[in-house]
Amino acid sequence: MKKLFSSLLLVVLLLQVFSAAVYAEPGAPIGSCPKSFELHMAMNHDGDHMHKHVGTDTDRNGDGWICVKFVSVDSNIHVHIDNNLPLK
Repeated sequence: MKKLFSSLLLVVLLLQVFSAAVYAEPGAPIGSCPKSFELHMAMNHDGDHMHKHVGTDTDRNGDGWICVKFVSVDSNIHVHIDNNLPLK
């Protein structure tokens, strides 16, 4: 029994070493935005900005796109949500 457990543990560890993680790269969006939102590429929003982000900058479905809605007259404040609606 100990030999079987050791063999299975070795197989699991080797599978983890030789398997590759797959990360989504910005390509075609897999979801769409609600009305009045625009589709934008998700990007790193670190650093100083002259505008305010409301909502999440997180690309939850991993396709590299988020939905943005400008809510101020000068476009300094905008809302971010993920593009999780079905494609039209």
